[in-house]
Amino acid sequence: MSVKSVSASDFTVDSPVLPAISKPGSQKLSRSEVLIAGGLVLAAYTALLVRMPHRAPLVNGLYTMLALSSFYLYLRVRLDIRLPVQMIFCLVVAVVLDIIGNQYNLFSRTFGFLPYDVITHFTASGLSLAAVMWLLLKLTSRFNYHLPLGFVAFFSVTTTFSLSAYYEILELVDEQFFGGHRIWTTHDTVHDLASDLGGIVLAAIIYTLVIRKRWRPGDSRFDQDS
Repeated sequence: MSVKSVSASDFTVDSPVLPAISKPGSQKLSRSEVLIAGGLVLAAYTALLVRMPHRAPLVNGLYTMLALSSFYLYLRVRLDIRLPVQMIFCLVVAVVLDIIGNQYNLFSRTFGFLPYDVITHFTASGLSLAAVMWLLLKLTSRFNYHLPLGFVAFFSVTTTFSLSAYYEILELVDEQFFGGHRIWTTHDTVHDLASDLGGIVLAAIIYTLVIRKRWRPGDSRFDQDS
C-alpha cells in the first residue's frame, strides 16, 4: 500500500516548530529496542509523577532534569535527533506548573472563574502536545513514513491524551497504594481529562495552522538533516 509522500521546501535546520526532513535509512531500530526504549520512557514518566506531590520541589526538579536529560541524550546519540530547547522548555513548564500547585496548595484555589487545577491541566497538556507533535514529525521523516499533516496531528492528540489519562491512573495508584489524596471529588478525574483534552486539541489546531504554511506536499528539494 503506497501513501503519498509529504515533504517541504522551506524548513530550516533545527527549527523549533518543524523539524528538518532527513534522509531515510540512516538509523535502524529493532522491535526489541523500540519496546525497551518505550518501556523505559514510561517507567521514568511513572516514577516522576506517581509521588510528585509528596516530594520536595528540589527532588522533583532533579528527577525532571534526569528524565529529560536521559531522553534528550538517547535521541541525540542514538537517532541523531536534537530536541529544540523550546520543546524541552514546554515539558519543563508542564512539570513546574504541577510542582508549584502542590508546593503552595493551589489546586484547591480559583483564579477568577477558573480553578488552578483546570489551568494546570489545560496548559500542561497543550505544552506537551507541542513536544509530542514535533517529535512525531521528526520520527516519521527520519524513518521515511509519509503521513498527511492531519494524520500527524491526530496521532499527536491521541498520544498526548493517552499520557494524560495515564497520569490520572497514577493518581489513583498513589491514592490506593501509597496513601496519597489526589482525587478530591467524584468528578475530579473527569474535569481533569476534559481540561487535558481541551488544551491538547487547541494546541494541535494552533500548531497545525502555524506549520501548514511551510508544509509543501510533493516537493523533494528539501533533503537536509539536523
